[in-house]
Amino acid sequence: MMSAYDWFIARCKAVVNHPRPPEPPMRLRLHEAGHAVVGHRFGYTQQGIMLREDDTGQTSQQYATGPDDDMSVRLQTEMIISMTGFAVTMEYPEYRTDALRIGGDVQAELVDAAIIHRIDPSMGSTEEIIDSLWVRARLVARNNSPLIRTVAGRLNRYGSYTGEEIQRILDESMKELDR
Repeated sequence: MMSAYDWFIARCKAVVNHPRPPEPPMRLRLHEAGHAVVGHRFGYTQQGIMLREDDTGQTSQQYATGPDDDMSVRLQTEMIISMTGFAVTMEYPEYRTDALRIGGDVQAELVDAAIIHRIDPSMGSTEEIIDSLWVRARLVARNNSPLIRTVAGRLNRYGSYTGEEIQRILDESMKELDR
C-alpha cells in the first residue's frame, strides 16, 4: 500500500508530466450536474460546484425564501434535489457499484422526511415520504438527462466552479440542446 506522501508525489509527477490535468470521473461529474440542473429547474441560484481529486464533490445552491414559504414543500424540493445526484448515478449501470459511495447524506434526508411528516402527517410515514420523493427524483433525473449529460461534459477539471461559471454552463448547455 502506498503512503500518503508517496501518493502525493506520484500525483504531482502525473500532473507535471501530463499535458493537461486529468479530468474528474464522469460519474462524479454526472452526480454534481444532476444537483445543479434540478436545483436550477426548481428556481435555486447556483453558488458553485466543487470537484475534489478524492472523487467527492459538492454543489451549493440557495433559494430565496420568504415569510410565507411552505416549509414542507421547501424540504420536499430540497430532498428531491439532493436525491437527484444519486438517481442520476443509478441511471448508468457502469456506475451503480460506485453509487453507494456517492449517495449523499441519507441521514439528513431522514431527518427532513421526519419533519415533513410532523408538518403534514397526511403525506404518510417517514419511509413513505422518502419513497415518494425517491420516485420523483428518479423521474426528474430522467426528464433532464440530456441537459445533465451536457453540463457534466463541461465540468472537465477538478476544483471549484463559481456560481457565475455554473450559470454560464447551464445557459450554454440549454442553448446547445435547443438547436
